[in-house]
Amino acid sequence: MKYRKVGAYSLAFFLTMTTFGSAFAQDFVSSDFLSDYSQLKRSSDKHMDYTYLAEGAPGKMAKYSAVMIDQPEIFIAANSKYKGMKPDDMKQLADAFRAAMAASLSATYMIVDQPGPNVLYVRFAISNVQLKKKKKGLFAYTPIGLVRTAVKSAVTTDFTKKIDLKGLTMEMEILDSTSEEQLAALLETRSGKKDEPASWAELEALINVYSQRVGCRLDNARRAEENRVDCLSNM
Repeated sequence: MKYRKVGAYSLAFFLTMTTFGSAFAQDFVSSDFLSDYSQLKRSSDKHMDYTYLAEGAPGKMAKYSAVMIDQPEIFIAANSKYKGMKPDDMKQLADAFRAAMAASLSATYMIVDQPGPNVLYVRFAISNVQLKKKKKGLFAYTPIGLVRTAVKSAVTTDFTKKIDLKGLTMEMEILDSTSEEQLAALLETRSGKKDEPASWAELEALINVYSQRVGCRLDNARRAEENRVDCLSNM
């Protein structure tokens, strides 16, 4: 198994999920990214609209010591006011979100690039993306010689300086990396309305919150029940 020293933050948010509420009712645009949407249920967590936690999943988490984080997929909505995105811009955003997820887990869990018996696999997507060009955009041309490959925050990329994020759906699932058993899934929407703000900064903040919670749940799985902490507090 190859180990990489990468910032690790993608899986912190799945282990925090609890399922509750009424039967699943679809009130969002499905991208077909998740393996199964029918098991999602309304969540009591204000940061998550729908969640799924497989039976026995919390107990299984104790064996995992490493995480494999897939590059996120980005789906621009058909009715988005602006649909253009250069391949380099899309990769820069995807790398930034992936690195952000990795960052909050790397202190405790090894980030790897191959499946194994003690490795969790996290895959996620930013779907139904609603974009709007800013009224005063920046000059868009970047000379080839000035292209930088270093990963940076999504909110500091050239694309996010020119294009506003007006809405999105965050989709995630955690699987065992060898059996591909789905252990947890999440779906969260931001419509861009006053009570559901959407911005690049908020998207990064949500990913950070979810990542911390997944790390917290992984830690709890290794503790005696009386020593476990509340993963929903202060996050």
